[in-house]
Amino acid sequence: MSEIVVAKTSGFCFGVNRAVETVNNLLKEGKKVCTLGEIIHNPHIIKDFEKKGVKIVSSPSETPADYTIVIRSHGCVKEDLEFIKKNNIDFVDATCPFVKKIHKIAEANKENSQILLAAGNPDHPEMIGIRSYFIGKSYVFSSKGDLRKMIEDDVVSPKNSIIMLSQTTFSKKEWKDCTNLASEVFTNIKVYDTICNTTNSRQEEAEKLSKSSDLMIVVGGKKSSNTRKLYEICKKNAETILVESVENLPDINYKKYTKIGIIAGASTPVELVEKIKAFLGG
Repeated sequence: MSEIVVAKTSGFCFGVNRAVETVNNLLKEGKKVCTLGEIIHNPHIIKDFEKKGVKIVSSPSETPADYTIVIRSHGCVKEDLEFIKKNNIDFVDATCPFVKKIHKIAEANKENSQILLAAGNPDHPEMIGIRSYFIGKSYVFSSKGDLRKMIEDDVVSPKNSIIMLSQTTFSKKEWKDCTNLASEVFTNIKVYDTICNTTNSRQEEAEKLSKSSDLMIVVGGKKSSNTRKLYEICKKNAETILVESVENLPDINYKKYTKIGIIAGASTPVELVEKIKAFLGG
């Protein structure tokens, strides 16, 4: 029988749990709730909230009358928050405090001459929000190779005044490689390590567990950036599959594996992990 090991860091992180509880508490109060985009990147939670009447809007202007709009854990663009306040829309800001911290760093820039270099995914809502708080030019890179190409193509110059930070779910190892390169090139640079501590701990455990396992099962939403990072870390060390739930598990012989490791993204409910563990006989 296979040994089944579940990572200790699996399950909701602080920011995600706070956002989900915010919506649940509003519903308990009898309020009508809508969220600015998906509250978290997990289809099971989204579907459950939809059953309870929670609507998803893509813009604050779409907020139905008598509804409270909740800003998700990823945050939102500065213009959306300003629109909400200007139009006296009832809202609750469930932006993760770690993301809020990055907004303040970006907003503190008062010089158009400065350039923001941000590590992460340019299409992710967290990154889109971060960039909206910076008044100068900003560029996003996803790896040391991307950053090097920006420098070689003269997108950014060694003479530029640089502010460098990252998405909260960025790879710690990749971040170190990128900051090492930046410190060699730029003479006027301020580096802010904005990777969430929980993200770092989860990535470290993924690295360790995958090195001692024959198979790794990463559980999380396909849109989840931090889940994708866990998958990328694990697949370097062991056979790895990424699933959203027990129903998505591939039809293979799991008994052939001596040790199966399970780790979940920050927006994955722990009960989904427990169902997979039970299915495997753990």
